[in-house]
Amino acid sequence: MKKTLLSLISTFAVTLLMAQNCTPDGAFTAVGVYPDSATNMAVAYVGQAYSQTITVIAPADTCVEIIPGFPCTDVPIDSIVVESVTGLPPGFTIMAENFNNLNFQFPGGTTSCMIVQGTAQSGDEGTYPILVSGTSYATVAGLQQSQPYSVDYYFIEVVNPVGIDEVDDLTFSISQNIPNPVKNYTTISYNMPNYGNVSVQIRNILGEMVVNDVISAQEGKNTYRIDATNLSNGLYFYQFSLDNKVVTKKFIVNK
Repeated sequence: MKKTLLSLISTFAVTLLMAQNCTPDGAFTAVGVYPDSATNMAVAYVGQAYSQTITVIAPADTCVEIIPGFPCTDVPIDSIVVESVTGLPPGFTIMAENFNNLNFQFPGGTTSCMIVQGTAQSGDEGTYPILVSGTSYATVAGLQQSQPYSVDYYFIEVVNPVGIDEVDDLTFSISQNIPNPVKNYTTISYNMPNYGNVSVQIRNILGEMVVNDVISAQEGKNTYRIDATNLSNGLYFYQFSLDNKVVTKKFIVNK
């Protein structure tokens, strides 16, 4: 009987392990969802398998004003449920640690994850804003209460790694920087219809300018290198201007 019980426990443990679709990132310990709005989702490259883990650390409780005008009271959170995820690139899917399909349930006070996977195809290039919505449940004065929520700061940028090599030589165009996310250095390829001076500005998510440069570029293909060694982690925007033409793209610093 004892051996049978041990065998059943072992089988259950192996089955549970195999059912896990993702593993939460142990580097995160505070309540929240990671990556956050500053770091955001990794860039997806056409023709390359994509995988992005989202770590979810659900709060154990929250403070609710039960009686208007009186201090709020800590109440336990029963669960946070993800009911809808829209805006993913074509063919991309999302699963949770122990759920293959929506709705994903994350009990209060637990750490779990979601994972986005897929392979972008030629023609899918662009920015895909993602909307995550659902309901959180808490017990207030012995009764379960619900509150809808939504998260709309995530996006996935789909780019072609070939980049600038595929554009018309007679146009002013900018490729997505490679690599992205950036640790130390990254390179932007851009095309010039003729010789000219190009203005390059880089701003952080607060709109603060961190680079303001003017470069002399040759006709045809050129490259510009960004030194990110002194930049903090987060989302940045680079803007290239030629005469009255302006092109802006995003990149992420993640060290």
